[in-house]
Amino acid sequence: MRNREIPKGLRDLLPDEMKTRRRLEQKAAQLFTSFGYEEVVTPTFEFLEVVEAGGNMREKLFLFMDREGGILSLRPEMTVSIARLAATHLQDEKLPRRLYYSTNVFRHVQPHLAQYREFWQTGIELLGASGPLADAEVISLAVKIMREFGLDNFMVSLNQIGIFNSLLDDSAIQAEDKDLIRKLMEKKDLVGLSRTLEKLPISDLLKETIALLPTLHGGLEVLNRLPYIEKSQNAVQAAEELMKIYAALQNMGVEKQILVDMGVLRGLDYYTGVVFEGFSPDLGYGLLGGGRYDRLLSQFGFPCPATGFALGMDRLTLVLKNQEKELPRYLVGGSNLQAMVQKADELRTEGKIVELDVEGLSRDALAEKLAGRAHYTLVYLDAE
Repeated sequence: MRNREIPKGLRDLLPDEMKTRRRLEQKAAQLFTSFGYEEVVTPTFEFLEVVEAGGNMREKLFLFMDREGGILSLRPEMTVSIARLAATHLQDEKLPRRLYYSTNVFRHVQPHLAQYREFWQTGIELLGASGPLADAEVISLAVKIMREFGLDNFMVSLNQIGIFNSLLDDSAIQAEDKDLIRKLMEKKDLVGLSRTLEKLPISDLLKETIALLPTLHGGLEVLNRLPYIEKSQNAVQAAEELMKIYAALQNMGVEKQILVDMGVLRGLDYYTGVVFEGFSPDLGYGLLGGGRYDRLLSQFGFPCPATGFALGMDRLTLVLKNQEKELPRYLVGGSNLQAMVQKADELRTEGKIVELDVEGLSRDALAEKLAGRAHYTLVYLDAE
């Protein structure tokens, strides 16, 4: 077969990238475990109705049919699968329950740099705990894992989606206009947002407040720049919760990496409270995202508050792969195979990476082969 192409949006992963990814996954597993999180795995594909419990994203799904006529989907993300898992297996468990995962997910998107149709996520879900401290734990872990990875120049932008939702719910805006406003805000299309608001039958003060949302970022002081917010009791409550979460993050020592950003909404429909995204100012794309989703598990018959986040491992690998150092290696050669194998095994028991010369080369030939490869040490066993 001469065709060596792979389907669009997929890619082969070579040793250098896999070394970086595995190192990041190990660091994440160690940190999450130290906070009481336990690893779970869900199936690669689920029934379509399970996946769509998280919202309508059918245009991004890889769909197929099983031989019994069921419509299946490759998992497009992990939160819905974790919700289904919890409702299936954990309803009789004591809460809260802390879970983590590391796996591949699939979305039918237009591929470009750092966005693929198959990509890897590592993340956590805190199930059965509501309130600011639970949200703060998850957000602080997002900051801590980025620090653990060695990424210095990053921020986590924070919002409470209840502020945005309350402003729209308290007005006479139609559902289709609400969806349009949300999409324009997510794209930071300020011109389109202004034009849309201008046509709506709402007060000028509300128009001004909504138009300001995607431009407001900084500390908690940005909440004072929302002129309409005091007119909405639900928006005030959401803002007060955001302030409590921020205060908890200060006590946890991560506030230097926290940015309040009123334009962060996240693209998934199941979020109900705090939402956040991690990014590096040096990059044009996000590195992690998450938030609170208190109603999702109810769709599977398990009313349970929950919050969590997922890391984009492909993007993090791109950012951090140049930090990977070559580990020392040994190459064992000689003319006595039994002695060579014994020596190689001895070195491996000491924790060293050891290769065996399987070409039967001479000392000089092996030395020439390793020329310029400073991380290799030649061990040549002369015949006795």
